[in-house]
Amino acid sequence: MEEKKRKGYKTSKAQVEANKRYLMNNEEAKEKKKISNLKSNGKKFILEYANLEELEDYEKFIKERKDILKKVPHEDLENHK
Repeated sequence: MEEKKRKGYKTSKAQVEANKRYLMNNEEAKEKKKISNLKSNGKKFILEYANLEELEDYEKFIKERKDILKKVPHEDLENHK
């Protein structure tokens, strides 16, 4: 029995264009991609570029954010970004 393969694109450029079209038409996917990119960039900055003072600032920001998340019900988090 022959297995069905997923339809692929002939070039990576075609795949990039398909991804752009998908993100333009799907707000939820666009938001998830944005969050993923922000997480990745933040982690890279912390692990590779931040100096001690910047790391201490980030520790403060993290503590403040944790305090907010502990106090606010999950449904109201959208208002506390």
